[in-house]
Amino acid sequence: MADNTTLAIAVVVLGGGVAWYVMSNRDKTPVGLVVVNAIEGPKPIGETSDGKALTASAVEGTWRADEDSLSVTSESAERPLMVIYEDGTPVDAKVIDMIDYSVTPLPPTECDEGGSVEACQEAMKQLSNEAMKIWRALAKDAGATEESIDANFPLEETTVAEAESIFGPMMSLQSHFVW
Repeated sequence: MADNTTLAIAVVVLGGGVAWYVMSNRDKTPVGLVVVNAIEGPKPIGETSDGKALTASAVEGTWRADEDSLSVTSESAERPLMVIYEDGTPVDAKVIDMIDYSVTPLPPTECDEGGSVEACQEAMKQLSNEAMKIWRALAKDAGATEESIDANFPLEETTVAEAESIFGPMMSLQSHFVW
């Protein structure tokens, strides 16, 4: 009889310990967006096919879509949450590297002293286009229409100089030769 009582008490204590462990490890993040620090204000990224305005902003905080979803938490100001809003209501968020979304990136090495102005301008256009491509992909993933993406994130045309062929100098000499 004493063995059965000890066994029953051990099962109850063990069950209580397991229940306490499970309850204490539940995700208690509130549903919705909790902003600790706003890094970059809402920026328009387009509109959906049914006319809802889409904006995005970088924040430090947490996001949880509903009770059944996992929460997403920013790591720092360099790795914040990029929150997508549909008509001002947050609908999605993901952790990003802020440097990838910077529209004004650090100047490339071509812009250091001694570099040519043309090479610097071309490198800055390329960096700007890379940032625009990232923003365009974000807008497309959020459900923005192509027309609204093109209006918000135009890509600059970069000029590419054609390389001379190995016969370039000879051809130019032949074309200027007077018979």
